[in-house]
Amino acid sequence: MNKKSTTKDELFLLKLYELASKLGSPEEEVDRFVIGRAIGQNDKGVNTIVKHLAQANFVKKGSGDALYLTAHGIRLVMQIAKER
Repeated sequence: MNKKSTTKDELFLLKLYELASKLGSPEEEVDRFVIGRAIGQNDKGVNTIVKHLAQANFVKKGSGDALYLTAHGIRLVMQIAKER
């Protein structure tokens, strides 16, 4: 059985988790456009991804263009990582 391919939203969450963890904690705020550039998304694509992830309660908006993972988002990242 083939592994499920990773969506752009999932890639975004995984990169947010990675960058936030490097700052000390998975709940740290990270600039959305830094994450987008790291996964090859343009600014319009980043805003669309963030909108969807925020509506699903995986991320919350922080100060400025920053955002952070919610507990729900961290659980999803763990599930995605396990499936990869």
